[in-house]
Amino acid sequence: MSAKELLYDCQDVRFVYPDGALALDGISFQIWRGDRVAVLGVNGSGKSTLLRLLDGLLEPTQGEVRFAGTPLTERNLQHPQFGRNFRQRVGFVFQDADAQLFNPTVWEEVAFAPRQLGLPEEQVRARVMDTLNLLGIAHLAERAPFRLSGGEKRKVAIACVLSMNPEVLLMDEPIAGLDPRMQSWLVNTLKLLHDAGKTLIVSTHNLHLLPEIADRALILSEEHTLLADMPVEQVLSDTHTLVQAGLLHEHLHAHGDTVHSHLHAHEHHH
Repeated sequence: MSAKELLYDCQDVRFVYPDGALALDGISFQIWRGDRVAVLGVNGSGKSTLLRLLDGLLEPTQGEVRFAGTPLTERNLQHPQFGRNFRQRVGFVFQDADAQLFNPTVWEEVAFAPRQLGLPEEQVRARVMDTLNLLGIAHLAERAPFRLSGGEKRKVAIACVLSMNPEVLLMDEPIAGLDPRMQSWLVNTLKLLHDAGKTLIVSTHNLHLLPEIADRALILSEEHTLLADMPVEQVLSDTHTLVQAGLLHEHLHAHGDTVHSHLHAHEHHH
């Protein structure tokens, strides 16, 4: 069996925003083709920034993010061959679906990226139909995206990325704000995509769905460092690390003269 391809190699990555706000501080890790990785951390720990670096939307202030051996720099992404190849291989689903949707109909929305790749219209039509059917939203094809429900918008945003048929799917807090039925749909969709060979990198602070969506977790601290890189089954039993990351907190309360502590997950959404 051949060795898995190393997709991402991040070495000592630091990112500081123009206003001086530190987002990530000295982070190093690697991701191979076919991995299912969760990026865990509380809001403000740097999860979204990390995904934007992996998508080439930001460039590290210090250190290096390499994709398939090539540094993700603005200069390299402007190179026609590498830039096009990277955009075909990597798709990014933003946390806010509205940030991704701007066409008059769902059909036009999903057709936009394949057309940007210069595919023949016949191939574009086939991709759009395949993607809409895969996600069960063919009935929304002629609807205006802004008139859809939150859950429907999320499906359309995912469809827009899948129509590119990327190898790597970056998803920023895809579970946040979804009702249980939509959460279940998303988890099943992610399983299907992984079974089809996709590499999944998903940010979340939702611990109870973690084993369903990832095999490995990168845990960011509130100080914007990489606190841990470990298998998911270890994460859920490592309460010390989860408390350290702010993903669990200890709740003290008294029963008569005895004080008990209980751990609670930070599952609220903003």
